[in-house]
Amino acid sequence: MALHEWIKAVYLDDKKILQLQRRFQKARPFEHLALPNFFVEEKIADVLIALSSESFERKESDLFACSQTKDLVSSQSKTLVAFRAFLSSRAFCFYLESISGVRIKSGVIDMAGTIYGDTDHLLCHDDKLEGRSIAYMIYFTSLKKKDGGALCLYESRNGRPTRIVKRIMPQANMFAFFKVAPVSFHQVDEVLQDVQRIAISGWFHG
Repeated sequence: MALHEWIKAVYLDDKKILQLQRRFQKARPFEHLALPNFFVEEKIADVLIALSSESFERKESDLFACSQTKDLVSSQSKTLVAFRAFLSSRAFCFYLESISGVRIKSGVIDMAGTIYGDTDHLLCHDDKLEGRSIAYMIYFTSLKKKDGGALCLYESRNGRPTRIVKRIMPQANMFAFFKVAPVSFHQVDEVLQDVQRIAISGWFHG
């Protein structure tokens, strides 16, 4: 599956990939990147249309509150099936490996749609679970600071989160990802306005 069919050409340039490698390695508080305008617009617009036809279930626990689809491996949408196949393809996994230095199994991916609305949130946690290697988020809506809903990255000490040192505001067509590790503490700030924070997220496995 050709990368250029889904990813903008600027991100496929050899010099750009080297730059992303350096940025990922130097990122703090842990290795991560947030890449704006990452996918080809027509492709990602079709994915959003397809996602809007999926069934979202309300999910609430001590850790989070949001609406979520089932894993999109069960989707009947040809568009979402194709998108999932691309993300888990050998070509894309090798691309992520080249940037992150993290080994990724092709053909294996967790992938679900989420909608965070007013007062929805995800409390601090590390995502560490056996097999997970890279966590990723693909945003379909743009939020402003006053809206809340930022992806927050925590500094840690002695294996415990201490304080938020970076906030990433979701932007439509942004691809964000980070290395899953014992110190990859993060949360989603509470959404403060009557807006929708729409995303596809999940994990690559190693």
